[in-house]
Amino acid sequence: MQITKKFELKKGKNTYKYEIKHKEIPIKLNEDLDEAIKYLLWYVPNISSEQASTSELLTNPEYDDYIFAEITQAMKLEDEDVLFDESIAEDIVDYFLEGININEQKLVMTLADESETKTMAVLRHIRNAIAHGNFNVVKDLVIGFDIKRYQDETEYRGIFQINPRNLLNALRNIQFQYTTEKFVANAFIKCGYKVEAYEEKYKLSHKFDLYARKKDSRYAIEIKPYPYKKEISEDYVNEMIKNTKDIKSDAKSILVVNSSYLSENSKNELIKNEIILLDIKNIKKMSKGRDMVSEIVREQRFYKKLG
Repeated sequence: MQITKKFELKKGKNTYKYEIKHKEIPIKLNEDLDEAIKYLLWYVPNISSEQASTSELLTNPEYDDYIFAEITQAMKLEDEDVLFDESIAEDIVDYFLEGININEQKLVMTLADESETKTMAVLRHIRNAIAHGNFNVVKDLVIGFDIKRYQDETEYRGIFQINPRNLLNALRNIQFQYTTEKFVANAFIKCGYKVEAYEEKYKLSHKFDLYARKKDSRYAIEIKPYPYKKEISEDYVNEMIKNTKDIKSDAKSILVVNSSYLSENSKNELIKNEIILLDIKNIKKMSKGRDMVSEIVREQRFYKKLG
């Protein structure tokens, strides 16, 4: 889903008055919301929790549109339900404070800075609101506000009105499904490749992450979470070349990295050893059906002839 500024709010007969203060203490939560809160507080990747894992996929701006589209789909949100802005206008704040339409879900969010992804912003705002108790359950929805209080004013940084079950589905996907490996595999599949786990002598092997084939072409794919926007060192490339020489396989090697920065010497070494380097931009093009592997193979053959 593309965010195209179609956000809208509708008042109507289904508007429901509520208070953010819990009348029952402790608040009674259904199973979905109870589990969602546990995920948010402890297990969501990249948060300050001993239980949390690290996921570069969620924090890298290059992947953001892909991941956020998956999350909004899991949460059953449409374009008109989501708004990202530098600040949240007063009339929008008033709309949610005065009452909510119990038949709609909404996300209104600010980004911490230009580097924050929409995905991490949503997780951060919802987690902050729940951690500070600034939420309540209204009918089948949970509504919450991520706020910053100053002496004379309150700044609203995030507002959400969502179905707990849909939120839980998105959080489960984040925890168990959104991986770089899956993203890469799907990109290859979009280009007509058959993708499976890498095997040696009919046994699963951890030497490569994936194995892809298309017609007579065979590829062993290694995915490395090399820091985004950091130049890949020549030593790193040379180590990859050395490792691929030890593999007894008819497959050519593909190295998938997050960075697109590579020295000319490293590029030449990869071409000479017939190792294909794919960065995020290549993978995103493949996810739209453009076979970058075939294009790079043709380029490598051309350069080898010139050499």
